[in-house]
Amino acid sequence: MSGFAAKVERGQSVALSVVEGDLLIDGGTVEAEGGTVEVRGTVEVKHKGTIKGNLKAEALTGDGTIGVEGDLDAEDVRLEDGASLEVGGNLTSVLVDVPRALKVRGASKATDVRVGGEAEFGGDAVVEEIHVGGTLRAAKITGEDISVGGTLEAKEMKCEDIKVGGTLRAERLAAESVTVGGTATITVEGVIKNLNVGGTVHLEKGTIEDAKVGGAMESGGAVKFEDLDVGGQLRLESGMGESVKVGGLLEIQHDLVLEDRLTVGGEARVGGRLEAESVDVGGNLSSVEVHGHDMVKVGQSITTNKGVKGAVVSVGRRGRATGPIVGEKVRIESDSVVEDVYADELKIGASSSVGNVFAAEVEVGDGCVVSGRLLYTGEVRIGRNVQLSSQPEKVSSLPGPPT
Repeated sequence: MSGFAAKVERGQSVALSVVEGDLLIDGGTVEAEGGTVEVRGTVEVKHKGTIKGNLKAEALTGDGTIGVEGDLDAEDVRLEDGASLEVGGNLTSVLVDVPRALKVRGASKATDVRVGGEAEFGGDAVVEEIHVGGTLRAAKITGEDISVGGTLEAKEMKCEDIKVGGTLRAERLAAESVTVGGTATITVEGVIKNLNVGGTVHLEKGTIEDAKVGGAMESGGAVKFEDLDVGGQLRLESGMGESVKVGGLLEIQHDLVLEDRLTVGGEARVGGRLEAESVDVGGNLSSVEVHGHDMVKVGQSITTNKGVKGAVVSVGRRGRATGPIVGEKVRIESDSVVEDVYADELKIGASSSVGNVFAAEVEVGDGCVVSGRLLYTGEVRIGRNVQLSSQPEKVSSLPGPPT
């Protein structure tokens, strides 16, 4: 660029107020007369430049690092070749493109921000789009799209779309869509429509419509949601939503209430009440009480205080059930041990042990043990070598299950 209206060479310190045209800062310092220097053109920086005060310009360019000790107001900021920008006050711009590092101590307002390395916003930042290759740190940031290749740390964020390649840490976060390759930690509250995390998630409390987590997810407070899909472990204080799918372990400190289904590949532990349209647990299930409106299916053991209720209840082979079972259709697979059963249709697999049986239709497999009473209203079929504490008794009505 030639034809500069003013130049500040290396080692110089020049006082300026208004520059009618372009300004070259080649390693020097500009002293802003009256607190502000206004450049009615472009500021080009080479090597390193310093503005002591506020800078207002049409554009800021060059391959040199520049520090503005006050406010920076420039429509177009484009630095090159590893340059950095540091603003001691507020930043106002349409486009900010910095290859290495951007640091703003005050508030920021921009349409498009692109930083190759690290970006730090000490005050409130309102940015429509921001792309950072390395690390982004912010006090409070509001925008549409945030994309960070490495780590994103913020006290408060409100955005439409957030993409982080590595780690996300925030105190408060509200977003339409959040995608994180590694770990996401929200320490106060999160309100997220769609959450997709490859590793682990810690959410203190909040609301999530849909979440897909490859590793583990945990919360310290109540979480409301629609669908949670966690590949490894899910730990919540309490939960209320539509459906939950967990590949490994599910732990809920208090109640878990679902409108649709719970599917757990491994073990499920619920400290309070578990209620869902259907419950399917591959391993062990423990809860104060379990109510599956449609179905309860457990591969191994069920441990409850108040029992299990469902239209269809199924206990897997060699399963165990502590607490009463209440269902329209109940199937106990072979070699299982259960307590009292209340059912319309009951089928007990071979070599199983049950307590009291109260059912309309009963089929008891070979080698079973019925240690309590067997009352029925319809038909009963008893296999070979079955041990009964008393003879089956046909009655006109069955006793009701415990409430």
